[in-house]
Amino acid sequence: MAAPRSAAIQIVRPPATAVGPSSPALKERKVDATQRICRNVMIYGSCKFLDQGCAYYHPSASDSLPSAPTTPPLPKKSTLNAGAQAYPTPDSKEATRSGLGAEHVAAPVFVPKTPVPEVLTPAPASPLPTVSAVASEWQPNNYDNGLLSVSGDSGQPMVYEDTSMSYEHSQGADGLYLPQQPFRKPLDHHLYVSPLPHVANPPLTHQPMHAFFIPDDLRRALTARHEAAYFHPGPQPGVPQEVHVYHSLVRLEQPASAAAGVSKVYHWPAPVYRGTSSVDGNVYCLRRIEGFKLVNESAFSVVETWRKLRHPNIVGLREAFTSKAFNDNSLVMVYDFHPDSTTLHEEHLSPEGRRRNALANAAGAAGSGGGLPERVVWSYVVQIANALKAMHSSGLAARNLDPSKILVTGKNRVRINGCGLLDVIMYESAAPLAVAHQEDLVAFGKLVISLCCDFFQPGQHPAAPLEHIKRHYSPDLQALVLFLISKPSAMKTVDEVVRLAGMRVLNELDAMQSYNDVLESALGGELENGRIARLLMKMGFINERPEFDMDPRWAETGDRYVIKLFRDHVFHSVGADGKPVIDLSHVLTLLNKLDAGARSRERVMLMSRDGQSCLVVEFRDIHKCIEAAYGELRNAGLAGTMRH
Repeated sequence: MAAPRSAAIQIVRPPATAVGPSSPALKERKVDATQRICRNVMIYGSCKFLDQGCAYYHPSASDSLPSAPTTPPLPKKSTLNAGAQAYPTPDSKEATRSGLGAEHVAAPVFVPKTPVPEVLTPAPASPLPTVSAVASEWQPNNYDNGLLSVSGDSGQPMVYEDTSMSYEHSQGADGLYLPQQPFRKPLDHHLYVSPLPHVANPPLTHQPMHAFFIPDDLRRALTARHEAAYFHPGPQPGVPQEVHVYHSLVRLEQPASAAAGVSKVYHWPAPVYRGTSSVDGNVYCLRRIEGFKLVNESAFSVVETWRKLRHPNIVGLREAFTSKAFNDNSLVMVYDFHPDSTTLHEEHLSPEGRRRNALANAAGAAGSGGGLPERVVWSYVVQIANALKAMHSSGLAARNLDPSKILVTGKNRVRINGCGLLDVIMYESAAPLAVAHQEDLVAFGKLVISLCCDFFQPGQHPAAPLEHIKRHYSPDLQALVLFLISKPSAMKTVDEVVRLAGMRVLNELDAMQSYNDVLESALGGELENGRIARLLMKMGFINERPEFDMDPRWAETGDRYVIKLFRDHVFHSVGADGKPVIDLSHVLTLLNKLDAGARSRERVMLMSRDGQSCLVVEFRDIHKCIEAAYGELRNAGLAGTMRH
């Protein structure tokens, strides 16, 4: 690193040729001293030693001091430019004429207060920060052409390259000094995947590294949810910092226009926010109805019934309140937050979703003609029917069974969202409960038609969609749709929908139990990794503790010395060629054997670092040593805590 510049004059030790005051060169310099201008006059304008016998020349006020004719003086500044050469080169005549003698080596450092003739070099347009420290043995006249030569203890110059003087590093926007920093892209840790089989191709006797952890698709899904739960894009206009007990609000939907902000289901502008509760620290979803003024407080009575309803296919309602934090009268409904979720409309009925459906149908999936595969349709039917069964049994109604209000929170996992909102908004004009139940079933039938026919539009006559379902789907699904969109009757209930689903309910149950087995298997793998992590923490607490350096129990002949040797055997192994062995399977195998070593009589050979001795011990002995040492440390820590 180049030495910092200084505004102070450097006092440099004279060369070895000046042997002392009696040398001929010094005598000749003293004789010629009357022809030289006093340095105090050049720096301060006057010399206070003029009447005390100063031997140097002191010009009168009418005389002008000599200056470098080819170099204009710099204006008076409090800082010096790093690109300017502060002193003339040593081989110039002016430097020779104004050199300092041996008697001035111990003189105090002079700080210029008037402009000093300097030789200018091209410098950046913006001055650099000033460094006032004086570097020892630094020759400012060695700074040339972007190289800084610093003399070390050996007297040999050490050259450092200064890239700040180059054009590429000094020229930025408008000629400013803007050092170019390397751009580093943020790590997408949720995109790390296992190696491809044709690239990795591990031997059959070795397990790949990713086999010890959870599956990649599950890891990516969980990581994406965590990021979506805590990602904050920064300040957003119109979003307050705090509403009720919720802070760090983030708007989740950005309508393209004012008309798009009006919900087609609620008929009010209904933006959605994500907020963190200051009560329990959890993240919740806040649905706001803009400009809604609650007239009857009894409308909140139905909210308590919805709060008590907990179902795996219903987004839970937590509370409801009115607020003026948005500078208007707003109704806010708080729901459970499901990060990284989409809606049925975005997943299957949007243009992008329809393209995915077309690709699935082209690949030979069941249910061609632009709709979803029948297996997926039946999965949605069973889950939604299950949610409606819970609502209707509790004396409630969905009232908003629309594709944009049904969340897809996982692989074919759906939840009905926005429940209870219309009960509060339409409290005065709400339809009777029996009528609302029939409307839920009709809306359910239209939803199934939309999933089966991509050309179906709300308000369209169902004749063409029913013909499409008859050609591409099973008779059971056709019978279900005809039942749902039929005229209301006393026999038309959600229980009949479950009966029509029949064996498809068992298929959904089989799929859920199989997926549960996959999750439990992944959880079991992470449980084993947790055991290994605890074992590593214990070994980290035990090994290399400085307070036990003189303890005979930790000496190379003690039992606990085995822990240190085992650590070296696990992590510091080397091959026959002397190179480090980095093998994750080797580490995990030994640590798993040690973790289960309480009853294991398997032996392992441990070798000292100097290779002069080796020990053959059982895993259960190493396990006993670790448990005893960790127990002693824990007891000592607890005793110290009790004393304090």
